[in-house]
Amino acid sequence: MEVKHLPVETQFAYGIGRIRVIEKRLLDKGKFDRMIDSKTPGEALKILVEAGYDESATDITGKAYEYEKLLREEQKKLYRLLRELTDESKVFDIFLLNNDYHNIKVILKSEFLGIEDNTNLLESVSIPATNLKMMIRERDFEQLSFYMKEAIEECIDTFNRTHDPQQIDLILDRAYFKHVVELANNLEISFIKELLKITVDLTNIKTFLRLKKLNMPVGFLQKNLMPGGKIDNNIFIRNMDLPLEGFVDTMKGSAYENICKKGIDSFINTGSIAVFEKLADDYLIAFAKKVKYKTFGIEPLIGYLLAKENELKNVRIVMVGKINNISADIIRERLRETYV
Repeated sequence: MEVKHLPVETQFAYGIGRIRVIEKRLLDKGKFDRMIDSKTPGEALKILVEAGYDESATDITGKAYEYEKLLREEQKKLYRLLRELTDESKVFDIFLLNNDYHNIKVILKSEFLGIEDNTNLLESVSIPATNLKMMIRERDFEQLSFYMKEAIEECIDTFNRTHDPQQIDLILDRAYFKHVVELANNLEISFIKELLKITVDLTNIKTFLRLKKLNMPVGFLQKNLMPGGKIDNNIFIRNMDLPLEGFVDTMKGSAYENICKKGIDSFINTGSIAVFEKLADDYLIAFAKKVKYKTFGIEPLIGYLLAKENELKNVRIVMVGKINNISADIIRERLRETYV
């Protein structure tokens, strides 16, 4: 069906209808249980193929370690589908930007370290990786956004002075969040704005916990906090040199009260932020489910995008667990809530 000549709401209505059918194929808890309980990683992979991953596969024997290729193909299919259903809407560029910034990191680090790394470049992007590589190699940033251009130039200048590749991640992560927040504000879609604010908040809480564990100075925290969240960055700064219980108290009454209490309790006892990360991902999926049954608007399509990305993360958790002989109970503990 041709969608590009339809009115905007009708286009999304058509897309929502397609998504209603397609989302029934998302992996539910039962399928993940079967994968976890399978005897070998190969059996787990077979369940994945039966569920529709790599439909062209005829013989997957001995290919369990190649699960990442399946995930990459599935992610490419996801973005192709959503672009088709939204008539190439720029809305989804916001979600592709994360992959663009990832590729910039890979390209710059490869250049600085004097190596050629194409294996870690992602294909679901708004700027093809080959074009991006040429622009950076030739220092021709005319076609890039202001945020990308500024960040790349800062990375080059900083690395030349410090020779510290870790600074690249910091600079590009900060630029990415500024970039997507500005795009979201221009789109005037409240669901996306709220989603990004939540993402910034959860990212900043994780950063705060990681840097407290490393006893990093307040100034370093200030440089690492992302802009655009609902939690005032001064709350993190004020709590940097205080016991974590105080920060948990500060979050009481907020939307993050429960995940901060459980996640930070676990962090205090174990030194790991794994529980907080799982709770944060579950929070985002619960947020996406709120728009699942909307009849019009782009929200259900974005909800499906988040659901599928969450599914890919769960598949990776199961396959890594199976390959490394991690117990079924621990794999289940790490699994995120499913959308269906």
